[in-house]
Amino acid sequence: MLNFRIRGLPSLVAGLLVGATVAVAAPAADFSVAAPPAWVEAIAPDIAASVPTEQLSAGVHYLLTDTQTRVDAQDRTTYRHIAMKAANQSGVESVAHVQIGFDPAYQVLTLHSIRLHRDGRTISKLNAAAVKVLQQEKELEYRIFDGSKTAHVFLEDVRVGDVVEYAYSVRGSNPVFGNRQFGRIELQWNVPVHQLVARLMWPAGRKLALQPLRTALRPVVTEHDGLIDQRWEVRDVAPLVVEAGAPDWFDPYPFVQWSEFADWAAVARWAEPLYRRPVVLGPALRAEVDRIAAAGGSLPYKAAKVLRFVQGEIRYLGVEVGPGSHAPTSPDTVLDRRFGDCKDKSLLTVTMLEALGIGARPALVHTASRGTIADLQPTPGAFNHVVVRAEVDGATYWLDPTRSPQPGTLDTLVQAGFDRALVIGAGTTGLSDMPAAPQQHREVRMLIDASDGLDKPVRMTVVTIADGSWAESMRDSLATTNRDDQQKNYLNFYARYYPDLAVERPITVADDGYANRVTVTESYRIPTFWTRNEGKKRLEAGVFAPDMEDALRGPRQTRRDAPLALGLPTEFLHTVEVRLPEDWPI
Repeated sequence: MLNFRIRGLPSLVAGLLVGATVAVAAPAADFSVAAPPAWVEAIAPDIAASVPTEQLSAGVHYLLTDTQTRVDAQDRTTYRHIAMKAANQSGVESVAHVQIGFDPAYQVLTLHSIRLHRDGRTISKLNAAAVKVLQQEKELEYRIFDGSKTAHVFLEDVRVGDVVEYAYSVRGSNPVFGNRQFGRIELQWNVPVHQLVARLMWPAGRKLALQPLRTALRPVVTEHDGLIDQRWEVRDVAPLVVEAGAPDWFDPYPFVQWSEFADWAAVARWAEPLYRRPVVLGPALRAEVDRIAAAGGSLPYKAAKVLRFVQGEIRYLGVEVGPGSHAPTSPDTVLDRRFGDCKDKSLLTVTMLEALGIGARPALVHTASRGTIADLQPTPGAFNHVVVRAEVDGATYWLDPTRSPQPGTLDTLVQAGFDRALVIGAGTTGLSDMPAAPQQHREVRMLIDASDGLDKPVRMTVVTIADGSWAESMRDSLATTNRDDQQKNYLNFYARYYPDLAVERPITVADDGYANRVTVTESYRIPTFWTRNEGKKRLEAGVFAPDMEDALRGPRQTRRDAPLALGLPTEFLHTVEVRLPEDWPI
């Protein structure tokens, strides 16, 4: 994973971190306390602003979000100033905990002030001894370690109606970008903001590209002290809330991007030296390549073996501290330690394929934004994942070494599909189209056998046949869930329709890896399939198609502005066969 987020839409303003995994406390040397830099424009929050009660989320009204960034010849400093009012008890819980994230590998945190406003009084709450700097691993559940930290301040005696105001600066930028700067100015949130100010101070004569999206707002521009000073301001910004079920690529929020990267070719040139293959392979890597070569087979066969080796033998784990957020680890090291993230695994795959005479290049993609990255200002931050483009016997394949091991051939395994990609290599001038995902196939055959008689239990057999991405998803589920729990999950799914359903025989799984097809067979018994309708003097039973009903379930929010995510194109065939006693009267 590339440790950068460009499409996350925060529910709180930048600098507030929620739901973090916290480790041990760090020493106070991780931050300092000082006055704001002299270049900062002081902005006083409107403490008396009326609260838009009907728009509030979690009881917090943001009176001011003020972000000012200054870029100098070799440095970058961002000043943030936040003021938020607790409108109810829920809001008190939110505003009383100040959280500020930073990366100590290349950033220096300076706290300027923490104040509480109440009944016309201003109370200082900044006590260095009360600031706890803790290890912040937001991506720990995804096996990503980035070394980030969070300064926490738990404020005492905060009440409904209080305003908490704080300011801080973060100086430094990731050296992996070679002092080429880029960023994004958010102009609307999913919570109401009374006053939103953004300011960018940029060296005069240094090229800068600005790209506004979904906004007509233009900055007020001045020039002083050798800097171009651009300022954006909006007031009484209503919240923009996206309905549940929207596609990940859908981003209706207005923002302005700024970047020193003029085009996608410039981004590719930045990435090319990071992903340069080693000239000489280490002994262990050389031996692995020779082993695959000695086994023989066609080039597509060898390519598939390389992919499965990296998928299965190199576990996913990212140590993305500092430059490691975007720079891959050397393939020899990745093989020796047997772990790596998407960057590491992709470069290892490319190195092995090239050593076997198969053309391959890493490719940057965004798993959520997908093809909409083409609408963005080119920056390295447009991407969050790395895959491999391989040219094998005249055909192009897009491979993802971070997937679970994919059996079968290059033509049957599911390829990486994220609409657009930036292929890293000489000659890249723009984004490449990735092929659309092929139609997936899923079939459910349900047999309800009541042929033993109306007074006998009914046998129900369900056979599910999954191809392509359905097969890989089912294979992953079966591999990560023990069989007893899987059986219970399946049983409970159908028990919604037949409450006294019982397992007749354990589930069986047939996995045809070559064809990328998984077949699961379930066997159940329904003791009381039939019920008597006394009014109509007859026996009745319900026949359902649960899997189809589940697939066609509508969204909870039907009146919506956001599009609805439908998933991959799928052919879904659901058949229900009912066998009745031979003497059944028609």
